[in-house]
Amino acid sequence: MSKGRLDALLDGLGIKLVPVYRRRAAAQSHARGTMHEIRNQYGDGHLVMTLRCIRQTKNNRDELWSETIGAVSDILIQRPDWAIERAGEVLDAFDTIPLGLLRGEAVARRPWPVRASLRMLIYKELEKRLDEPEQRLAL
Repeated sequence: MSKGRLDALLDGLGIKLVPVYRRRAAAQSHARGTMHEIRNQYGDGHLVMTLRCIRQTKNNRDELWSETIGAVSDILIQRPDWAIERAGEVLDAFDTIPLGLLRGEAVARRPWPVRASLRMLIYKELEKRLDEPEQRLAL
């Protein structure tokens, strides 16, 4: 049986999707539905950038939770000036953002939706790193 297009795309990023009844290991995710949703709505390029923000950073390599993937995707859609014009700076910023700790904070705020809470927490951290220097220069 040949691999599906999503699985083939993820191979290039070193990510393997596993069924939810199996425990995740490093570089594995249960988030097939979330990845399909993002890919179908925004395309392969956006999904790859979203996953690179997680997978190709120092401390977040295995934070491949559906809520985290969705929150990062939401931010990149909301801020195309970051995602498209400053992609390298965005990846550098993610190196310094502890996605696992932020996800823990979002989970602790249930019953609020984890993805929405996490999106706000990540956005605030990115804003500190990507917007404030520009604002200081404008003053």
